[in-house]
Amino acid sequence: MGLLRHYWVIAKLLITAIATLLLLVHMQPVGHLAEAAARATPAGGELEGVRIQLIADAAAPVGVLLTAAALSVFKPRGVTRHGRRRRREESPLPG
Repeated sequence: MGLLRHYWVIAKLLITAIATLLLLVHMQPVGHLAEAAARATPAGGELEGVRIQLIADAAAPVGVLLTAAALSVFKPRGVTRHGRRRRREESPLPG
């Protein structure tokens, strides 16, 4: 299985799995936003915490996607034990 040959592939797989789980957990009903929108007179200070939370929630996935893209482009060197073993098995023996 070529999926476990390189460390960068394993790292990218873990990043994707963790990000997916976090996004699924985060997609719960947004009760605090509904409460803030339902208030009759929302002052600027009341919604500042919600604004900061929305910015953080938007910036985190962008960081995860940029990290995954960087791993795909730069592909750091390093083969796992499984990858070294497979490389030895596939290479012809001298002699």
